[in-house]
This record gives sequence, structure tokens and C-alpha cells, in this order.
Amino acid sequence: MNILRNNLIILGLVVALLAVAAYLIFIRQPVSQATQLGLDLEGGVRVQLQGFKNDGTDVTSDEMARAIEVIRQRVDSLGVTEPEIRQQGANEALVDIPGITDSDQAVEIIGRTAQLGFYRVISSDAQQAVPDAEVEDAREELRESLRESSDFEEGETKVLFEETPDPSGNGNIVAGYIVSEQPQLTGEAIDSASLARDQQGRLEVQMNLTGQGGRDFGQLSQDIVQGALAEGAPGTGQLAVVLDEDVVSAPTVQEPILGGQVSINNTSTPEGLPEDEARELEVVLQTGALPINMEVLSVQSIGPTLGAESLRSGLLAALAGLAFVLVFLTFIYRALGIVASLALLIYGFLLWGIIVAVPITMTLPGIAGIVLSVGVAADANIVIFERIKEEVRAGKSARAAIQAGYRKGFRAVLDGNVTTLITAVILFALASAQVRGFAVLLAIGVLLSMFTAIVVTRALLGILASRGMNISPSMMGVTKRSMERENAGDKA
Repeated sequence: MNILRNNLIILGLVVALLAVAAYLIFIRQPVSQATQLGLDLEGGVRVQLQGFKNDGTDVTSDEMARAIEVIRQRVDSLGVTEPEIRQQGANEALVDIPGITDSDQAVEIIGRTAQLGFYRVISSDAQQAVPDAEVEDAREELRESLRESSDFEEGETKVLFEETPDPSGNGNIVAGYIVSEQPQLTGEAIDSASLARDQQGRLEVQMNLTGQGGRDFGQLSQDIVQGALAEGAPGTGQLAVVLDEDVVSAPTVQEPILGGQVSINNTSTPEGLPEDEARELEVVLQTGALPINMEVLSVQSIGPTLGAESLRSGLLAALAGLAFVLVFLTFIYRALGIVASLALLIYGFLLWGIIVAVPITMTLPGIAGIVLSVGVAADANIVIFERIKEEVRAGKSARAAIQAGYRKGFRAVLDGNVTTLITAVILFALASAQVRGFAVLLAIGVLLSMFTAIVVTRALLGILASRGMNISPSMMGVTKRSMERENAGDKA
């Protein structure tokens, strides 16, 4: 009775998992969008980068490797899975991003050198509501005006600019700032960054500084406050937050900022920082600055190398192979084969649900991993069913033969699957992105196939046997001749 209850619980769990998989595949979004396709099946963007250093020295292999790792984190932050990033020669990198829709944004984030600096603003000026076509002219006017100021010292200071949309929608506000040539604080002081909204609902980026970074920032903000007091204009001192020579924000510092928590915002608009700019800034601050400068050599939008027709052909071939396996199992093992075929169909549907839920980007090597795992699942059934047939030929009842077959065949199935899993782990650790996809799908497929080929089929057969269904030897593919040979051998 306990065995029957356990089998019913297992089948109930399977039904629940199938329902979840159906929701993920068909209901949560259109089925055509449920599965992410890789660069070889869907296309994407290929970016070629070259690393260089401002002082003219050669880029080392270690610096290039660290730069590639930062780029990989930035691509992952775009929500793209399985990007392929590989080094070419001593100072070049090739980045393949599958399924990307905004290639300009991807290139901007990948290629940006992300040199972040914090400056005390020495002097500033601004022009209001400049049309887009006149922004460069406004910059030049501000540059000339500020360079004529007594606060500007050639070689010691520089002029940087900030552009923000005018709230009335009539163009951009262009502001110019005189700051020191070198920043008082760099991006190395940042520990983490995240998007947030202030009390007025304006979007901003909040940063947590490191211990030393927090102390240095506190000293910088204190210098700004004291400088404004010395000039007889308390509360007007400004801090320029600069990313790659562009002023992202220049907030007024009313009092020293201590404690290591800083917000970058734009209080000139009701929305705060533009969302795209805020998200880009968050990504760059989170992933840190590149150890070297990167120049974008080329950007290429590429189509699928295999194409939809090749994908369709591959899937048809996989389905034809699965159908052949189902027919083979049914022809050789009869009732046992029908149960195994049902388990294989359950396996395929659950695997599809896992691919959508994780999600896993499908590539042609990934499809190969699935096909291989189907073979592993079928092989597990064959090993166990042959054990069951041996027990039937030895004269055991169907119920006793099924129990003995699973007990004796489990160890062989387990050994084979563990070996395959070890191979998948080694492939994942040593291979490139697409081969890693093959390894991941192979490992998931092997684990899931063990569940369906051993647990699910055993539960199904256990319920059939317990409900009084008479499974004769012929229904298991055991012929009378083979039983007679077995009996003759025993008598001899």
C-alpha cells in the first residue's frame, strides 16, 4: 500500500511539473518568444576591439584578460546569455553578442573606457535651452568664456561640459565647468552602485564607497563647503561627477558628505536622470573601469550562420530520431516500451520547460547535447528492461521481475550517467561559450533523464502491476522460445 501511495505521489509531482512547464512555454509569453536562440541560429552583433594605453607602452596579456572579464560582466548586465568573447593576438578582442536588439547601446557599454572621476568645481557658466543643432556652438562659446576667466590655468585646469534636456522640451541646457586637470577622487573608491528614486520620485544612482573611498570623499566634500564659505557664498560649492570627460552631474554640496554613501542625480528635471543614462551609469559603476583603453575597430550586425531553414532541418532530424527511438522501444519491449516512450515524452517537455525557465540560450551544439541526452535516457531504459526480461525468463512474476530489474540495473545506469556528468563538467570548465552550452544541456538532460527513465517509469509500471493488470512475458518482449532455452539451460 505504501508503494502504491509513493508511486501516486511521484505521478502527482510529474503532473504538477508538466503544468508549470506548460505555463512557462505557452502562457507566460508567446511560444515563439519562449526560447532564446544563440548567435548561430538567430544572429546578433560582432564587435572587434583593440586595447591600448595612453603612455604608449604595450598591453600585457594579464591586462587584456582583465579587460575581457569586465566586458563579459557588462554584456551579461544587458540580459544577454552566452556571449562569446575571445582574445585575438596580444591586444585585440572579438565580442559576439547573440540576439541583441540595441547594438548602439551594446557598443557604447562595451567600448567605454569608463574613467570615473570626482572634481571640485572651481568655476562654471551655462547657456539655457540650446537647440540640438547649436549645442557645439554653445560649447565653444562657453569654452572661450571660461578659458578667459582668472580661475583657468593652462596645464593645471581644464573645461568640461554637461548637457541635460531642457524641461520645457526646447533643446538642451549646456553647462561648462572649470575643474583641476586630475580628479580628486576616482572610480576605485566605489564599492557598489544601484538605481533608486529620491523622495520626489526622481531617478538617481546610489553608490556605496569603500572605507578609504568614503573617507577621501568626506574630505573632498568638506573642502568644497569650506571653499564656498571662503568665497562668501556658502552652500554654492559644486562637485562634478565626470565619466569619460563628460560631466554626468554637478550637484551642489550643502554640507560634508560622510559615511560613504553618495547619490548621483539631476534635480533640474522632474524625472531626475534619464533612465537610459542612469542604467548605463549603473552598469559601468557596478562592473568597474577597464584596466586599459579600448578602441572599437569594427561593428558588424551578422545574420544567423545556420539560418532558420537549417534550424528547422535540425529539429526535424531530432524529432525523426526521437520517433525512431520510440518505435524501437515499443517494438522490442512492448508494454515496457510504451511506458518508456511516455517517459521520454515527459522528459522532452520538462527539459523544454527548464530551458525556458533558466533561461538557456539554444545553439546548435546545445541541440546536439539534447539529442545525446535523449540517447542516454533511452539507454537507461534498455539496461533496466533487459534485466527485467532476464528475471522473467528465470520464472519470476511480472511484479517481482520489475522490482528486481530496477534494483539490479540501477547501479549500471548510475555509473554510466555519472561518467557522462563528469565529462560535461570538464567541457564546461575548459571550453568556449557554445561548447559550454552543449555541456550545460547535456548535464541537465542526463539528470532529468535519470528522473524520468528510473523514477517515472518505475512508478508507472508499479501502478499498473498494483492495479491488477496482467503483464504477460510476451507483453514485455519475452518470447516462449527464449524462456524454453533458459529452462533447458537450468536443467542442464
